[in-house]
Amino acid sequence: MCTPTGHGTLLSLNDSNPSSWTQYNFTYTAVTTSAIILFGFQNENNRQYYLDTVSVVDNSASTTQLLKNPSFENSTTNATNWVQWCGDTCGGHFGVINTGTDCYSSTGNCFMDNCYASMGIDFLGQSFPTTIGHTYTVSFRLILGGSGTTTANRFYADIV
Repeated sequence: MCTPTGHGTLLSLNDSNPSSWTQYNFTYTAVTTSAIILFGFQNENNRQYYLDTVSVVDNSASTTQLLKNPSFENSTTNATNWVQWCGDTCGGHFGVINTGTDCYSSTGNCFMDNCYASMGIDFLGQSFPTTIGHTYTVSFRLILGGSGTTTANRFYADIV
């Protein structure tokens, strides 16, 4: 499981992207009664991805957020209501909660990950209920921060 192989079905980014806060939007049609939104992170030294304002809504009830703690505001050090795994492959640089100016709108909390790509990959995920056949809108904001080389930066987003 602690490999990037097969990940990035919604989105796969590499190198220096995105260099500014970017919102990504996708649709997903449910084929089971639950799903997992899954993010994977790999970075060069001194680089980190910041993830914020994650959202999953059923298009037939678009005002109902299906994720718990989608913007990480109810978190202090660890991402409350989220599951993180494979962080032990990151050389001590797994994802944590960040607060303040590095986050979207320069306020609140966000998830920051700087897992060393040469050592491993870090995953963050949360399950949510679905109705078979319903269409869901999935969105999140992301930026690559830090300085230095960018050749090994990788970000993956999936619904599994």
